[in-house]
Amino acid sequence: MTSIRRETLGGQLFELLRHRILTGELSGGRRLVQGELAGELRVSRIPVRDALRRLEAEGLVEGDDVGRYSVIPFTRDDAAEVYAIRRRLEPLAAALAARKATNEELDEIRALFEAMDSVVREAGPKLDVDHSVRFHMAIYEASRARRLVRMIKTLWSGVPPLTPISLGDRMRNSHSEHRTLVERLLARDAEGAAAALERHIRNAEEELGLELTRNRHENGNRQEA
Repeated sequence: MTSIRRETLGGQLFELLRHRILTGELSGGRRLVQGELAGELRVSRIPVRDALRRLEAEGLVEGDDVGRYSVIPFTRDDAAEVYAIRRRLEPLAAALAARKATNEELDEIRALFEAMDSVVREAGPKLDVDHSVRFHMAIYEASRARRLVRMIKTLWSGVPPLTPISLGDRMRNSHSEHRTLVERLLARDAEGAAAALERHIRNAEEELGLELTRNRHENGNRQEA
């Protein structure tokens, strides 16, 4: 890992570690030792400690009484619970956005999709999580439902990963689903937008569940070897 800029050190470190957890680079159960992180990043322990406390508040890591932290495992049961909630909340937000979004907001959503389209063509099957987050949040913000958006953001903030876009063909499938969603939004088809997003979330859940099961079997095989 490369060192980070000195300004706003605590915030940068928090975002860096959060990104690594959400993308799966730091997997569930991984210990996060303050001294090791400080040495790796060439910073003092204070911003590391602060970043870990923020990550704990978001539900991404857990600490014990002596200040040792580890990444919280994300199991198939966790995934089932989270995606069940997502299937309730996010299609509702998409339907509201189809009805209430301004033309400028729809233009922004289309632009974000087109930016993702360029990345997919250049980078192949993998896409940075942040691209997907910006796209989805632009839709939800356009719903004008502040409490609903707040609940969705809270849910997304502590779930690694939210969409398994780095799994096999998931990026290509996800991108196709995003295209359908954008088309329904631009047509101001509330029911169609909600249905498109519900399918997108359900497909992501199925593929993530398969990946979590596969990882559990692989870990079990390694322990037996």
